[in-house]
Amino acid sequence: MASLNTLRTRGGIIVSVVIGIALIAFLLGDFLSSGSGLMNARKMKVGEIYGTKVGYIEYSNLAEVFTTVAQEMSGRDALTAEEQDATRDMAWESLITKYAYQPGFEEMGINVSEGEQMDMSGGVYLSPILTATFVNPQTRAFDPEMLRSFVENLNADPTGRASMLWNYLKEQMTTQREMSKYIALVSKGMYVNDLEVEAGVAAENNLYSARVISQDYAQIADSTVKVSNSDIREYYAAHKKMFRQSASRDIEYVVFDLLPSEDDYAEAEKYINTIATEFAESDTPMQYATLNSQETPDKRYVKESELEGAIAAALIGKPGAMYGPVLNGDTYTLARVVETKNLPDSIGAKHILLPAGETERADSLVKAIKGGSSFEELAMQFSMDQSVVNNRGDLGVFSPDQMISEFSEACLKANKGDVFTATTPYGIHVVELTYKSPLVPKVQIATIKYQVEPSSFTQQTVYAEASKFIAAAAGSYDNFKKATTESALAKRVARIRNTDRNVSGLNESRELVRWAFNGEKGDVSSIMEIGGNYVVAALTEVREDGIASEEQVAGDIHSILVREKKGAMLAEKMSGASFDEVASKLGVTATDVKDLQFSAFYLEGLGVEPKLIGAICGGAKPNTLSKPVIGLSGVYLFDVNNVTPVENVTLESERVRLEAVSSAYLAERLTQALMEASDVKDMRVKFF
Repeated sequence: MASLNTLRTRGGIIVSVVIGIALIAFLLGDFLSSGSGLMNARKMKVGEIYGTKVGYIEYSNLAEVFTTVAQEMSGRDALTAEEQDATRDMAWESLITKYAYQPGFEEMGINVSEGEQMDMSGGVYLSPILTATFVNPQTRAFDPEMLRSFVENLNADPTGRASMLWNYLKEQMTTQREMSKYIALVSKGMYVNDLEVEAGVAAENNLYSARVISQDYAQIADSTVKVSNSDIREYYAAHKKMFRQSASRDIEYVVFDLLPSEDDYAEAEKYINTIATEFAESDTPMQYATLNSQETPDKRYVKESELEGAIAAALIGKPGAMYGPVLNGDTYTLARVVETKNLPDSIGAKHILLPAGETERADSLVKAIKGGSSFEELAMQFSMDQSVVNNRGDLGVFSPDQMISEFSEACLKANKGDVFTATTPYGIHVVELTYKSPLVPKVQIATIKYQVEPSSFTQQTVYAEASKFIAAAAGSYDNFKKATTESALAKRVARIRNTDRNVSGLNESRELVRWAFNGEKGDVSSIMEIGGNYVVAALTEVREDGIASEEQVAGDIHSILVREKKGAMLAEKMSGASFDEVASKLGVTATDVKDLQFSAFYLEGLGVEPKLIGAICGGAKPNTLSKPVIGLSGVYLFDVNNVTPVENVTLESERVRLEAVSSAYLAERLTQALMEASDVKDMRVKFF
């Protein structure tokens, strides 16, 4: 019978199946303090969707529901940071569906009837949400029995969590079906016309050869090109849509590295030498290492070739020897041989797993197998291991380290062909050893790792340096820059987008991200502890969702206009009656372009120049001097000297290709259109 526990056995399903199959994500791909602060939570908004303000409480309550579902499906009380982010993103996408998409569905008459809902959960056309959720872990296929059993036992769950999960799945199924209908509706309006097909055939069935002369923008110094404020203003007014942006913040920051001092290294050396003396004298080196190492010692038996060269050289064949203490970076290492054994590299076994306590049945099965009964048939009849469906109890060949220690130890003591029992936390195993590789010498090494860390005094010293810097910065960006220069600190810069959870290059820096999105331009942060170091940042630019201001993009526009003006200046120079006359006048050698197709993106010797490729392959007349083409890196003139017909595609094949491309890009284009129309402003980064 399918229960919550049955579903939980498929570890990680929350990421890969249920939460991962969000409505929109399933069909379209990815879309997208305390005290008085809590009292004002109703006034805080985490974003806006299609004109509807989304409050902190509404969003956090929904995120909590998704978190609870994730915990139930994974069987864990706590989610990883990545899983928590995934549940929050799912809650946000759910709100986009609620406020932006579903009202439109209702207006268009797109709905899911009660009959459809019943069919999706128990009829012929089951929802993909269910078929991807109730998957048999052995067959990896949808298991209708799991679904049936789960639904039948909903009321048997006294916690009510099973019902909560089922309600969640039904909601997802309904909205997924609505979105599926909408996509089908849009897809009916997509078609490829005859002009597109003919243009595609012409582009693919002709190879162009041409001579090209170029004039690089770099030959004109930027300083000689004048761009006025009115030029920038006019360009901005005419091209505002080019400068649409998502919310982001620019910061500059300095890092005060928290590293061990010379005194810290001296104290660590003193400590590790004391440990080394005790370790060398210990009669139980593995126990001593377990108690004193900052990293859990590896208790496996390994061959000499698997050891680090220096450790092997110091210990192998030298009874009583000890490696270290050796300092590598900030970590000391000590090592001793605990025991040497002759062990196989690999073993093979079959097993039948029985519940704990069924000793009598285990003994009966051992007797039956030794008497000639089929191990495979008994495994199929009695084993609790679900993999028995596929392997009939045969575990194959494996390294002893791959299995739980109690199981491996029992196998290592046995000989090939032996049938015996082994007790592990999973139950009682009836085992037949099917293979054992030749024995080779192996050693168990007790290893102590000790990392030199900054002392409290060192931490206080570095913090004092950061505090001195803060005082000098005095809460303004100008002072921040001055203090950075005077302190000879390396200033770093970063742009943080509203979907970022960390600053690039700074681990565990979510606190800094939140600060940046809650501050104002020119703010200087307090001292933050990030990734084990102290960080102080200044907020240098604030960009909100929508069209960037003229001030923010003035630099970009200036560069564009400089290039355009250079292009016009170079184009004026490239005049003449013929290709050869212009080349001679400019003193340049032509570049030969051969067998060029319209679908190309790169020109040998000229680089990426899509405008030039389009001009050459776009119907230019052979043996005719072209007009100047203002490209990405310079200005070009060309003369097509040959057009070679080829038969790469037909009208029919090109139509099929274009229709396939249109269908493939439907989801991407629809996603973009829906998100733009929804006018989503995501400011969750201020709170989470």
